[in-house]
Amino acid sequence: MNVQVYPTPQATAGAAAEAFVGAARQAVSERGAFHVALSGGSTPKLMYAALRALDVSWVQVHIYFSDERTVGPDDEQSNYHTARVGLLDFVPIPASQIHRLEGERDPAEAASDYAALLPARLDLVLLGMGDDGHTASLFPGTAGLNLGGRVIANEVPQQHTWRLSFTFDEINAARARWLLVTGAVKAPVLAQLWRGEGGYPVRQVTDPVWFLDAAAAQDLPAS
Repeated sequence: MNVQVYPTPQATAGAAAEAFVGAARQAVSERGAFHVALSGGSTPKLMYAALRALDVSWVQVHIYFSDERTVGPDDEQSNYHTARVGLLDFVPIPASQIHRLEGERDPAEAASDYAALLPARLDLVLLGMGDDGHTASLFPGTAGLNLGGRVIANEVPQQHTWRLSFTFDEINAARARWLLVTGAVKAPVLAQLWRGEGGYPVRQVTDPVWFLDAAAAQDLPAS
């Protein structure tokens, strides 16, 4: 595991924000644009706040989302809404370069349409991890774990809902994958992943960089 550990969630988010700046500059320098998929969760909220104060060439950034709940864009549960009120409303990204997953539509149709608008390859996919080891909206025991393609509608019976999500094929096709994970509740899963144990969905993410806080990393080897 490629692991970076910081003292607090705020420090973890700040480090991820600084790395985001570097990744954006490299992508713009090499390819003229930075195509990044955002995620939901508490740590991205902190990262968004940090990014607002950093020097990013936002006019060359294209925003996507790795997953979304089946809600509208103004719902507080929406990953797009979280990104908008935390970051997108404060930076000069052209509206045409912000591509949201339309959770208010029929899930299968929304997933198909989103797959069609994605770039050939994303530069970076930002992800979180639940305490059940899920990432994006690829939950344990759901059909989406084994589906191909780029974007899917995934039924999540344990939450009595459907979700829109990147597939593991799409996640792993990106140039880079970062997992932002904080909090002591995540520590047992991370320890099992370190030992190569557990059939957690997140294990299907190829070569991610893990941004952790000390609480999440507390059961990992000190080295």
